[in-house]
Amino acid sequence: MIPKLAARMIVVLAATLLLSACVARDNRPSIEALERAAVLAPEAELDDRIRQAPPYLPVGPPRRLRLPMLPGDVPIVQGRINGIAMPLLLDTGTSHVVMSGPAASATGLYLPKGNTISLVTPGYDARFRSGAPRTISLGDMQFSGGIAIVPERENRHMRRLGLRSERHAAVGSSVLSNFRVTFDFGRREVILEPSGAPPFTGVLWTKVAIDGEDCLMLLDSGANGIFIEPSFARKLGLIDAKEAQRHSRKAATVGGAPLSLVHLGRLEIQGRAFRGLSAQVINLVDGSVSAGLPRAGLLGFAALGPHRWQVDYPNKLTLLSAPAPTTLTTDH
Repeated sequence: MIPKLAARMIVVLAATLLLSACVARDNRPSIEALERAAVLAPEAELDDRIRQAPPYLPVGPPRRLRLPMLPGDVPIVQGRINGIAMPLLLDTGTSHVVMSGPAASATGLYLPKGNTISLVTPGYDARFRSGAPRTISLGDMQFSGGIAIVPERENRHMRRLGLRSERHAAVGSSVLSNFRVTFDFGRREVILEPSGAPPFTGVLWTKVAIDGEDCLMLLDSGANGIFIEPSFARKLGLIDAKEAQRHSRKAATVGGAPLSLVHLGRLEIQGRAFRGLSAQVINLVDGSVSAGLPRAGLLGFAALGPHRWQVDYPNKLTLLSAPAPTTLTTDH
């Protein structure tokens, strides 16, 4: 099943970006520091308006939030944008806020003409408009000061994730990085603990081994499967040369990008091994090397079953907790 790939890239996509914890003198992140931390998003060709967009800040003192998950494969909660209620996907694979067209219309989001942003990925290109919501609300907290991105073409795959309303949005690190976030899929709840650290817009990558080959994967609460970049899949022998060539052709949209179903022998993450997992090969990330390892794709939280995931944004860690009461650490 395809995750909300367009929104993902939109922002893993717009997601890109940049960690305010690693800042140079001009207040822009140090690329060297980002590479050491392995947090650069895969899409490098993003508009500077997105790269430099600020994160959201709390309106009033930050406080602990405990939010029930709505039905679906991924962590969806009820929230508000500009006071309008809608389901919000809490998405660690996205750096900003991505709104559907109907959500933007319902909230009165101003999208200036000509304010178009292009996203270039290896497998497809996409275009978005950007605006600035007045407020985003989670529980009894409000946030303001960031941007939202609206795709020119709607992503039909979002409904498969549980975002059944036409009015919906994905909320990424520009909001979530104000917290340490726990996604408890067993109890079907999300807990947000104020971190006290400056928020940022960026995504976190973690070392994973697939069939014995080390790589970096974007651990993604907003994806409901495992998605592998074609050249890495070819290296593992999961696809042949002919299939790799098929993936090299660029599609008009993410929905038209070729997919290949493959079966993984063994996936190791943070001291735990998983067998019998399936993955889709799709050309979403550029496969470039960061911290000495190839960026090989996306690993959806839901793909490993009802675990608890802790995203420690201040320390740039994503932790997987087993169903047993053992907390595991991550390479970063």
